[in-house]
Amino acid sequence: MKLDVLAIGAHPDDVELACGGTLALAARQGRKVGILHLTRGEHGSRGTPEERLAEAEKAAAALGVAELAFLDFGDGGLRRGAAEEDELIEVLRTWRPELVLGPPARERHPDHWRAHELVAAASFYSGLAARTGRGGPGEHRPHRPAAVYSYMQHHSFEPTFVVDVAAAWDAKLEALAAYRSQLHPLPGGRPAAAGSAPDEPPADEAPAIGGGVVTKISTLEFRLAVEGRARHFGALIGASLGEPFWSPLPLAVSDLMALLPGGIR
Repeated sequence: MKLDVLAIGAHPDDVELACGGTLALAARQGRKVGILHLTRGEHGSRGTPEERLAEAEKAAAALGVAELAFLDFGDGGLRRGAAEEDELIEVLRTWRPELVLGPPARERHPDHWRAHELVAAASFYSGLAARTGRGGPGEHRPHRPAAVYSYMQHHSFEPTFVVDVAAAWDAKLEALAAYRSQLHPLPGGRPAAAGSAPDEPPADEAPAIGGGVVTKISTLEFRLAVEGRARHFGALIGASLGEPFWSPLPLAVSDLMALLPGGIR
């Protein structure tokens, strides 16, 4: 399937956490959206690869994703050599996305910044006719995405733009709820309604559900911070919830009025 938007992450749950609202919004606008996980999260501290595969499939369905795939580049030591570039080039030439959303550089998790470098390299090389990729000569025509934007993960940065995701926040919450082995459930077991504070959790509520050691993302603090960040960046553009992105190049603008922020002035 020809895609409009392809989101690429090092691990299952990366793209859902960082840009799930943006993907759901694009899907609701009639865009063809895909997710590619570069690993199966097999070396994660919580959950099995089989559990994480099932969670990723459920999350993709919640976001309205048209295509979902996994590669095997090695969780906890993500590889980014020529062989991995060729595999990613094959995916890009098969799905031919116009826009790629990928991990940011200089991240807390080494797999994330390695994935950033891999996505940037493969997105460029995919447009070179002489780079045959894993499929071999003539397998797929060259294709270079029009743009590669970075979503925000652990480290903050000054965003180039912020997407208003309030209209699709419910889908993002449903996608995050699918990752039962990784993320702490929202207090009270329910999504927090836009504009309202969640209920206080029981004192003995366990982090996440899948067992294993307590990790940063399995804590209640992290789970609440996902919405906190979205509210912060949303406020900057006059929206209730927003997801930030970085572009290495200036953005093309054809309508100045479309750039005006909303909300109370």
